[in-house]
Amino acid sequence: MSPCVNCGRPFMYDPERVVSVLVDPETGWLPEPGRRHLAIREPACHFCVRAANVERRKRGLPLGYEGDTYDDLVKRLSWGGR
Repeated sequence: MSPCVNCGRPFMYDPERVVSVLVDPETGWLPEPGRRHLAIREPACHFCVRAANVERRKRGLPLGYEGDTYDDLVKRLSWGGR
């Protein structure tokens, strides 16, 4: 569990499958090309990924991955999924 890189809301996720964004730890923004090697990955919650995809769809851009990243974790953690 950690905060979303975009909205700051804490959320649970599978660290091996979560959608993430490269961030320059010094600036807190996307890294400049010469600083990509210093960047760290920060997780994005499914609400923010879905919202970004709505905007991307409107602009005709390729969609970011939503997949089953979050659904699988919820199923595994729920009593019904065990």
